[in-house]
Amino acid sequence: MTENTEVKISSKAKKILRSQSHEIEPVVWVGKEGIEKTIEEIKRQIKDKSLIKIKVRKSALENGDKAEMAEKISKETGAEVISVVGNVITIFKPKEGWKKYSTKKTKKEKYVEEFEEMRSKKALLKR
Repeated sequence: MTENTEVKISSKAKKILRSQSHEIEPVVWVGKEGIEKTIEEIKRQIKDKSLIKIKVRKSALENGDKAEMAEKISKETGAEVISVVGNVITIFKPKEGWKKYSTKKTKKEKYVEEFEEMRSKKALLKR
């Protein structure tokens, strides 16, 4: 995905991501220099891990509040803000191929997919 594409995540997916984020530690710290200095590091980290936490130091809050910082990070990186709790911002940017798992299939599409899979297995067995 490119940097400027918007990621839309359902509330159910956000809830799951929030629960997964409890286990991880912040990987980027925003200090008195502000968010501009850390954007490149955030992009690098989110490319590797997709779900990261960013710790905002009190000295960074002189330049703006956490909600504004979270919004700016989201716009700059193309990631979705999952939560802002205390001084920690959690963001998520899916990796390539995420779309095929995020789209919901109808029952008919599921049955057709299963049927095609069974047919291909039978064709392999006959050989």
